[in-house]
Amino acid sequence: MRNTMFVIIIVSCCSWAGFAQQNSGKKEPDVRRKFALVIGNGNYSGLTPLANPVNDANDIAAVLEHLGFTVDKILNGNRVQMENACLRLKDRLGAAENAYGFFFYAGHGVQSGGENFLIPVDANIPNENYLRDRAVSVQALLDDLNDSRNGLNVVVLDACRDNPFGWSRSGTRGLSIVSRQPADSIIVYATSAGARASDGVGRNGLFTGRLLNHLATPGIEVKEVFNRTGNDVAKASGNQQIPAIYSQFFGTAFLGERPDDWKDISGPGTTVIIGRKKEIIPEKFWSVGASVGSSFIAPFVVGTVHGTIAPLRYSFLELGFDFGLVSGAADAQYYSLYPYGHFAFFYPVINNKFGVYAGLGGGLLMVSYTFEKESGYSENFPAASVIAGMNLFNMIDISYTARTNFKALMHKASVGYTYRF
Repeated sequence: MRNTMFVIIIVSCCSWAGFAQQNSGKKEPDVRRKFALVIGNGNYSGLTPLANPVNDANDIAAVLEHLGFTVDKILNGNRVQMENACLRLKDRLGAAENAYGFFFYAGHGVQSGGENFLIPVDANIPNENYLRDRAVSVQALLDDLNDSRNGLNVVVLDACRDNPFGWSRSGTRGLSIVSRQPADSIIVYATSAGARASDGVGRNGLFTGRLLNHLATPGIEVKEVFNRTGNDVAKASGNQQIPAIYSQFFGTAFLGERPDDWKDISGPGTTVIIGRKKEIIPEKFWSVGASVGSSFIAPFVVGTVHGTIAPLRYSFLELGFDFGLVSGAADAQYYSLYPYGHFAFFYPVINNKFGVYAGLGGGLLMVSYTFEKESGYSENFPAASVIAGMNLFNMIDISYTARTNFKALMHKASVGYTYRF
């Protein structure tokens, strides 16, 4: 299950790649396929864990899928998983003529003798002599991409952290410049050769967080995406971290839709790649959550426990129950139980970190009132609900619900937390 779904706490009482060719003096897009491999290694068993790479990989994969890529994502991969994924990428690119490839890695990486290696999470590497057999060679990946002879490859390495092993025969830091870069490729380092990149203090690393801001922006040529990213990283770090970009691609590429006012000034024989957005497919289909809210018409506190599943794109089905917790009135006690189901549509924005939703549902409301000076009563009746709300960072949900028993209208506002799995 790919990409990111907004798992909502409903407190309802709740590309394409086209290669333009010369044709009668006019360039027209030719639809091509796009493939990506995204790897995020952070949960190292014998090395310093990294907080951001898994988040980086998840977020980059989500944006690439949105741009029309078929994405292979590896989280906390061992060497066999990483190498097999690299071979799958090579095979896919080689089988699809002029395909567009994108490789992203976040995690530990080291250099030895001028060659770069990506470190699996279970790597046991006592010294540099074991690197070639127990880590993944970047140069081997690049050679495979070159053998694929596809139209364009972008390789992004957010792996230039300090040597995590405490040994280094050469005494160098970070990654080195590749010796053999594939034709028609763009290679991007999170920082300059031999320098250290920041792992970041938020959800994403310093470099990847800035890359995400520009990667999803429509109408930006691919080299401009990385130029803007590099500028942002340099400013944010006070020029302590300066990304490095090495390009052997001499065409023009748009990862998203080409802007309407773009003027083609490229010469004969150059490649122009355009893309088109792809619908987001929810990645997380299940969730559990809890929330608390208060009715507007009476001083009652109501809790919610629920779970969700996403049967359709941009939608979810929630099943759960509300229960009355306590009354704020001194002379009254209130108890309620409301098993319900809701179906809602949602719209995710800002790299799937924020979403709004609205939907309809209903259930059976069971209510019991006890008053100090009056006898209590209870009632069971069917109820219908209209819900609307917003989700923040796939965790916090704020919602409003209007519910009716077809005799009276009730309201509730709530806030809660959800767990996705």
